[in-house]
Amino acid sequence: MATIRCPSCGSPVMLRGKRWECGWCCDFGDLSSLSPSEKAKLARAADHTVQVKITVTCTDDPRSGEQAGKVFDRKALEDMVKRWDFSENEWACRDLLIVAFPQAVKRWTPEELSKMDTMDLLVETGKHDPDTAVQMIRLLLDTAEEHLQTPAAARQLLGYEMYDVLMDENVLPPLVQQLKGDDRLAFQLFCSAYAGRPQEKILQACGRLGEPELQKELLELLEINPFPHDPVEIQ
Repeated sequence: MATIRCPSCGSPVMLRGKRWECGWCCDFGDLSSLSPSEKAKLARAADHTVQVKITVTCTDDPRSGEQAGKVFDRKALEDMVKRWDFSENEWACRDLLIVAFPQAVKRWTPEELSKMDTMDLLVETGKHDPDTAVQMIRLLLDTAEEHLQTPAAARQLLGYEMYDVLMDENVLPPLVQQLKGDDRLAFQLFCSAYAGRPQEKILQACGRLGEPELQKELLELLEINPFPHDPVEIQ
């Protein structure tokens, strides 16, 4: 799809449903407010597909002669998370989720999303749409998979950003169901360089939800985890 440009400054914009937002001048509006040439680009898109892009948040102190925001598409964000390199965008994990799940994040405005970190987005999604929250968890773990054997990265993902959502009572039932047929996810969660209270809560949920075999399998994974972790208590 052709690049859609801001009617105020001419920079590429990101599209969210029927609205646009500019990462350069921070202007925004309905698609109807775009210039005729830009609306024509949208009309010519045969498949009507919108390319979602994320920009670094604009500051209140514009830099003369410099770009105030940089645009990242899904491929670029996935590459950052896969390399575990956030030098270009410290919010790459959060922004990847926003790009990958546009329907789920439509309930929030761009301004509200800009104030969330990855943990906030996962927790808030879990409240409204626990199934999608599980898929968000899977995407981040799959993308950053090789770094789950690194204590610092594993602790950041599982011990901070995913900590609350992995213990959310709304999210645990679909997460347990996902784990029943997803050996990769089970290994990611129970054989990573971080294991603690979230894994304990998942094991306890297996018991409550009538999944003793899954509970046994996950506990066995935890037992062969080569990294140090606290003992778990299964009720």
